[in-house]
Order: sequence, then structure tokens, then C-alpha cells
Amino acid sequence: MTLELTRGAVEALFKGSQVNNPVLQLLNIRQISNNTGPPRYRLMMSDGQHLLSSFLLATQLNHLAEDNLLVPQCVCMLRRTTTNTLSDGRHVVVVVEMEIVKSAEEAGGKIGNPTPYSTDGKLSSPHKVSSTTSEPASALAAEVPGPSSTNNNNK
Repeated sequence: MTLELTRGAVEALFKGSQVNNPVLQLLNIRQISNNTGPPRYRLMMSDGQHLLSSFLLATQLNHLAEDNLLVPQCVCMLRRTTTNTLSDGRHVVVVVEMEIVKSAEEAGGKIGNPTPYSTDGKLSSPHKVSSTTSEPASALAAEVPGPSSTNNNNK
């Protein structure tokens, strides 16, 4: 059985639209710093067209990450999500219920050729920004410190 990713789901979920059981591929998972409570996991998900790292795993699903079931390149069906705004104004999609429908081995690699989804409504690929713009594409990201700009150090 060939399983297709739900094209357009990344954009729809980020905008808070209802998408019934979208199928997405996990491209990256990272534990984020948390001073209190259980660990949190940030997910980079792809619909084959776009990718976005503004997904958070609900703490009741931490066992999927801790048991190494939720690993890069596995394919997941998101049963329930909610969109939240963090205290610094960033939007995140919280995955409340999910099912792993294909392991990373079964998926056999990255599906499609996804480009980063632009959350500011501009071009989806930062390297395609025209040189005539008055503000660099990275200016907004640089002004908002957070996990995406501080956790880039590899072990």
C-alpha cells in the first residue's frame, strides 16, 4: 500500500485550519530546554511540499520519542492537533494525538522535496528573496530568540 502525505497540511495546520487526519513525515525531533515539568519535543514535519519546525509534541506522547518509535523519516497520522501562541508571539502546532503509520525503514527516506514554509506569508525559500528588498529575510528570526536560534549546536 502506497501512503501519500497530505499536501498543504503544514500550511493549513499552522494557520489553525481543521485538517482531518493529515499524514506527515517527521524530518527531525529535538528535545527542547525546559526548566520545569516533563521534557518537551520539537518536531520538524513535512507534507512533501513544505516543512515546518513549529510542531510540539504533547507531553502525554513523550513515550513515543523516549521509546524511539518517533524517529526522523517515520510517517505519522495526526489524529488531533491544536494551535497555540507562545509568550514570545510565535505560533506552534501542538500534536495531541498521533499514530505512526510507517516506520523510518518502511518510508525509505525523505518523501518529496519539501521547502521551508514561510510563516510570514512571503516566499517559502529564504534563498529566493530578491536582493532589492530593504530588509533581509532573516531579520525577523534574528529579533525573536528561541529554540530555533539557540539550539543549533551539535553535540
